[in-house]
Amino acid sequence: MIKSTSYEQKNKIRVLIIIGTLVLLVAVFLLGCSMGPYAIPFADVIDTLFGGGTERMKLVVFEFRLPRLCLALLVGFGMGAAGVIMQNLLHNDLASPGTLGVADGSSLFVTLYVALIAKDVDKPILLPVLALIGGLISAGIIYLLGTKRKKPLSSTKLIMTGVAMGACYSAIATFVMYMLDENQLEFIQRWNAGELWGTQWNYILILFVWLAAFGTVTMYYSRRLNAINLGYDIATGLGVNVKSSFIILSFLAVGMSSASVAFGGNFFFLGLIGPHIARKLVGTDARFLIPASGIASAVIIILANILVEDVSVFMNIPTGIFVSILSVPYFLYLLIRSR
Repeated sequence: MIKSTSYEQKNKIRVLIIIGTLVLLVAVFLLGCSMGPYAIPFADVIDTLFGGGTERMKLVVFEFRLPRLCLALLVGFGMGAAGVIMQNLLHNDLASPGTLGVADGSSLFVTLYVALIAKDVDKPILLPVLALIGGLISAGIIYLLGTKRKKPLSSTKLIMTGVAMGACYSAIATFVMYMLDENQLEFIQRWNAGELWGTQWNYILILFVWLAAFGTVTMYYSRRLNAINLGYDIATGLGVNVKSSFIILSFLAVGMSSASVAFGGNFFFLGLIGPHIARKLVGTDARFLIPASGIASAVIIILANILVEDVSVFMNIPTGIFVSILSVPYFLYLLIRSR
């Protein structure tokens, strides 16, 4: 009974921490709406969001800042949740959605699309679909090459296969980039650097529905993810079909991460750092870790976007560059602590 009460208390504390991080996320989001070349007082931002404010304030908030911030928030949630799945599945804290070749597979398909199909890279309608397909095909090939039917899963073998295939994809994409003209090359470079390009509301709505569907299924499988995180043999002993669960959870991670980067550019580093921050806050239980990681990643990307939008020197620089700048010091700190 004492143990049960203690467990319930810990869960309540985790819920309170998640609520606290949500409050922080809302505050940072509103700050992003306030800051920029045309600064708007915090109170006026709230007033504008609820129907008040001047016409100019409405134009700045609803047409320029809100779509970009909503996209950043969704990309952060998608990458953070996908990062938790990959790290727990592979039992590796350095794993991310890019570990199984997702990043390089998506990048290759995007590069091929821009080089061979697209006539107007400013309106790449098929880009999100192809990035997703590229990520899924890449992960599928690596899974087939890195596993054997009657043998248990080996996270090390999967990671090594992913690294090898990722190098192959990267080499092909680099070769194809020599076929691009100046405008196409600039678009690909900015996409790879993490450019929040899909700021049209129809793209944002599609990404929201996609992440909501995948996220709901992920939370349903969170208990299986907890079991797998304990070890493949332990999970099998607990009655979990490890291989089928691994495939389903990998599909969910690839689906969320590929869709996120398709609309928002290459932000795979978020899937690496977000879970680490969240794990420090709420522990390892995936039921709490997944939402906490999504929130942490969303805060990071919105802060990076504020730097890009508010500091004149940094304008027109892809947001993904500042995501790395903000995240790398903390990541190095974690590496030093683990020695």
